[in-house]
Amino acid sequence: MTQPGADRKRLRRSYQKPWNSAALILALLSILLLALAVFSVDNRAKGTGDYLELTASSPLSRQARGDLLNRGRLPKKEVLELDRQQLKDTQMKVSVGIYAMNNYGIDPQVPSFDSTGYMWFKWGDELQQYLVKTGLDIWKVMAPVNLLDIPQSADTVMVPTGTDKPIKMKDGTWYQTVAYKGKFFIDRKDFRRHPFTRLSLPIMIEADDILLSYGNLRIVPDLQGSGIGQYIDTNTGWINLGWSMAEYKHHYDTDFGFGEGASDYSQLVFDVRYASDPWSAFWKILIPLATVMAMVVGATKMDPVQWEVRLTMPVTVLLTLVFLQQSQDSGIPKLPYLTFLDEIYVVSYTITLGSFLLMLWGCRRYYSALALEDPVLQKRELARLDRSDDYWPAAVILAGMISVTICWFTN
Repeated sequence: MTQPGADRKRLRRSYQKPWNSAALILALLSILLLALAVFSVDNRAKGTGDYLELTASSPLSRQARGDLLNRGRLPKKEVLELDRQQLKDTQMKVSVGIYAMNNYGIDPQVPSFDSTGYMWFKWGDELQQYLVKTGLDIWKVMAPVNLLDIPQSADTVMVPTGTDKPIKMKDGTWYQTVAYKGKFFIDRKDFRRHPFTRLSLPIMIEADDILLSYGNLRIVPDLQGSGIGQYIDTNTGWINLGWSMAEYKHHYDTDFGFGEGASDYSQLVFDVRYASDPWSAFWKILIPLATVMAMVVGATKMDPVQWEVRLTMPVTVLLTLVFLQQSQDSGIPKLPYLTFLDEIYVVSYTITLGSFLLMLWGCRRYYSALALEDPVLQKRELARLDRSDDYWPAAVILAGMISVTICWFTN
């Protein structure tokens, strides 16, 4: 009859074979080498000299100060050969209002959106004299700079409503309104908390004239008349959060070949903010993911005899996770950072791998326990295996809650 001590030694030796230690050491070494390879790659984004600076006179300066990001544009198509001294000591102003009727065709992959609406301009005699002298129209000078099709510019995007000529108002100012329609580039996008995403759709107006720099022309936002129409969130798939409008000083890190150093220009930014529906994201994305992970949590509640099924469960979950991640990331562009949803999937992959290793360890331990001849030791080993199965669901849920919380607050 086999002694209990011999059973314990055989059970201990079954878990301490040389290849087990070698595999563990090689796995740790592989992880270390992989980490060194990742951290040794130093790919840092290089900044440009262009930037936007919120003007102190803007009524939205306090609200928008934390929302500044670099914005770029293509250089102007032509340089007018005029006397710069004529405008050097004159700071003209033009009031610009925007009423967006509809934003549609929002494509985060490009990223871009289509917009239709109205714009109007009010300016004084000094600017009118300059326009008459140069043979320009106000709606061609005040061009949207974030158009995707820059060569078309304002000629095809803006169409004057009513008369093509500006109207002289009773207060002595000049006035003209235009209807606009175009595809605009989205320069501010942050998917770090995807699927709880926010987008800001901008229309950026700037003087397309190298002589009308910041010292010569200022764009004043018409906040009282501007706004958004009733179709602004129709068929977009996004929730409208309102709009904002402010003047910025756009600093270009170039003189456009004019030979006078870097240039500054007044720029008007009209933003309509959108966000994804949190309940839709919860039910369509997070609930399916939680349902799949529930299979990993409940795998240990199966009968220990069915080890073949228990071993295949993590593999099935892994394939499902890959399919879900690919389908849920198809609507966003390629990003240089991990989103909140990406980090949740990293946690899910880690838990699934841990579940697979636990199933391998438990399967080996179960059959080793059945091979024991001592019934007391066999019963004790099976009881330990049952306790590990009981602790696993609580451990997975606790680890998942902590990990998701950390991902949310550190993203």
